[in-house]
Amino acid sequence: MLQNFKWTWKRKGKFIFAPSKDADRRGDQIIEFCARNVDFPLCFYHYRKGGHVLALHGHLQNQFFFKIDIQNFFYSISRNRIAAALHKAGFPWARTFAKWSSVRSPYDVGPRYCLPIGFKQSPALASLVLMRSPLMAMVERAEEAGAFVSIYLDDLICSGNDEAVLHELYEEFLAAFEEANLVPNPTKLVSLTDEIIVFNCELRHGFARVTQERIQEYLEVPRTAASQISFATYCAKVAEANIV
Repeated sequence: MLQNFKWTWKRKGKFIFAPSKDADRRGDQIIEFCARNVDFPLCFYHYRKGGHVLALHGHLQNQFFFKIDIQNFFYSISRNRIAAALHKAGFPWARTFAKWSSVRSPYDVGPRYCLPIGFKQSPALASLVLMRSPLMAMVERAEEAGAFVSIYLDDLICSGNDEAVLHELYEEFLAAFEEANLVPNPTKLVSLTDEIIVFNCELRHGFARVTQERIQEYLEVPRTAASQISFATYCAKVAEANIV
């Protein structure tokens, strides 16, 4: 019997799985394969130097924003979709490694076997599935319409300066998510607005900064001098591209 995790627990309401040594080793192989053979889309900021800060800065020139967060992102991706994505990427033993990379779902809704939080290969596999979903055609459509799109794992942010176009794109993205069998999180869905909170940062035209709530949360816990310097540097980095 295949045993690919040692134990599981819940943290902040989410199920976490600790991979076995064999699953961890196969995770390394998948990550190494992707590093050598896969060119992830430029809109995948979790694979770009600068990460979500670079994504924030890309939105600064725009006046209107919307945000769509995928509900239970990893747990929405079935074993079959993992195998298909690996196969299309040219990975040998796709079906076997899909089995090693999936677990019996802890949720009643969704696929029976799915991608878990806690496996090191889960972000790469989720990205492989996402880049081959109907969402990518929608990203291209948005960019052709003059919008800017950033994806950071389960967070999609779209911005632009034409309110009517952005409203239309918002509805079309929701339809694309449905077609991709990925459910937007209704509690985190942000329709068209001129100011938004993303990555614990305020974002509006020409302005980004870490929220006061996030700063206060950081200050409530004793920190080392090195940690304080690092956090101050991060806050400055978020704000360094501001134009207002």
